[in-house]
Amino acid sequence: MGTAVELEGVSKRFGRVEALREASFDVREGSVTGLLGPNGAGKTTTLKILVGLLRPDAGEVRVLGMDPWTEGHRVRRRVGILHERPMYPADVDVWRLLRYAARVRGLHPTDAHRAARLAGLMGHLDRRVSALSRGYLQRLGVALAIMGDPELLLLDEPTANLDPAARMEILGLIGTLKTELGVTMLISSHIIPELELVCDSAAFISEGRVIDYGPLEDLARRHGTEARVTLRASRPREVASRLISLESVEAVEVRGEMVTVRVAPGSLSLVQAEISTIPGVEVLSSGRAGLMDLYRKVVLSEAS
Repeated sequence: MGTAVELEGVSKRFGRVEALREASFDVREGSVTGLLGPNGAGKTTTLKILVGLLRPDAGEVRVLGMDPWTEGHRVRRRVGILHERPMYPADVDVWRLLRYAARVRGLHPTDAHRAARLAGLMGHLDRRVSALSRGYLQRLGVALAIMGDPELLLLDEPTANLDPAARMEILGLIGTLKTELGVTMLISSHIIPELELVCDSAAFISEGRVIDYGPLEDLARRHGTEARVTLRASRPREVASRLISLESVEAVEVRGEMVTVRVAPGSLSLVQAEISTIPGVEVLSSGRAGLMDLYRKVVLSEAS
């Protein structure tokens, strides 16, 4: 699997403010990677550098094999971006805006139609932009970002300032785009738990420094956070006895018919395979280390 984004030792200063400090990370092709950190950590600066809107003071940047500062026009043809606070003309209808965006990019109206369908805008094409809710404004931004089938999608705080229902809709939309388009995504956010639904990798950034990055299972292994499996068993104590003998299982808790298994970092797939061979077992939930657990380990412990 190749690499869609590479940063090596990237620094950026605005006057006395050091927005990025020798930041390094990469994004694998086909991954959904969260760029995670508190407000002011350097996330938006990073995304602007990736599309050639800012020039780094130091370091190397490659996006789809290109330098976004010297080859920005080529990068932007292959990358879609949703900015944190996009602004659209208020007094045009959605369909007219989408068709205009397609024409400017040399695309056909069918490309605008497909983007609207994927973004869930088909019932709102005749509405004025000014009449859209915050959630549907984000959908409009996503439609504009995915038009023309980009190879890389950059989403800057896609769920910020949305109510809970709208946030879940946008996260569901991100999952749909992953399935439908198979596009590589880098999603900037300070709302950590929500991205657990869509991310398979993460880069943790704080005060301009990337502290660690990689696939979630690798991060869990490095930082000692475990996954959990919860199951219902007809003979729970026998199941618990069998599972606790595995080196990849750290602890087992039995409550009635419920068995909770704490899995060693990086061993979730091994434990899942073993559980699948045990009769009379129903798996209720199974998940790797949570993003919030990793965030506490990587970022908050670093700050303290």
